[in-house]
Amino acid sequence: MLWHERSWPQLAAADKNIPVIVPLGSCEQHGHHLPVFVDTLQVDAIAKQVESQLKDRVLLAPTLWLGSSHHHKDFAGTLSLTPLLYAQVIQQVALSIIQAGFKKIFFLNGHGGNRTPAADALSDLVATHDRADETYLVLTNWWEISAPNISGNKLDMEQAVISHACEYETSLMLAIRPDLVHPDRIQVQKNVLANDWWTPDDDSKTRVAVFRRFHRLTAAGSTGLPAAATEQKGKDLLHAVTAEIIRFIRDFAAWPPLPPIGPR
Repeated sequence: MLWHERSWPQLAAADKNIPVIVPLGSCEQHGHHLPVFVDTLQVDAIAKQVESQLKDRVLLAPTLWLGSSHHHKDFAGTLSLTPLLYAQVIQQVALSIIQAGFKKIFFLNGHGGNRTPAADALSDLVATHDRADETYLVLTNWWEISAPNISGNKLDMEQAVISHACEYETSLMLAIRPDLVHPDRIQVQKNVLANDWWTPDDDSKTRVAVFRRFHRLTAAGSTGLPAAATEQKGKDLLHAVTAEIIRFIRDFAAWPPLPPIGPR
């Protein structure tokens, strides 16, 4: 079910244990070969695939397209909220859904820069708001929840993990919006730094957090191996991600309430 196509009486009467999915996107640069709306287009497509298969067993909220992308602000086209303001937006969205009575909220993130402020927002919310503490607030990146099915060579990707405007994202765009992909504009980028502690485009090799804006990591705005992308890889990626999220939602719907059991 689509949240925004329901009337308020329909939402008021809905089963409040139905999981509510809130997709989180962004509008930021994705190299020379992809549009600035990649993260939103991708998470929106994934969420709609999930909703189309689950029908009345899930409520899909409108995708929140404006994300926290200030680390991309040196590239033209980026529209962004600061991390602090984005955290406040996430809190208000969560509180609005809680106010409507729903008990299970699943934030499905499509932009890495949203992850920390969204997590901070939800952590603060449950610490300070009793109704939020009574609600299941779940947050994940689409590539995080599906990692066992998409990492390594599970999908014949040349990259071990997803990065930015890379083989994964370019393949997914070839599957959902090929008209917006321009392979002839891909610029090959080399890592500016890779060592035992931090590799900017491979989180699996990273053991410390390094805070830099993106213009210090890549001249073109892309990382990884976008030239290795194919439409078939994108279709396989979309199927693998969607299947795992559907599996989670079905399980999530059955999670029992967690009443206080302490202190005692």
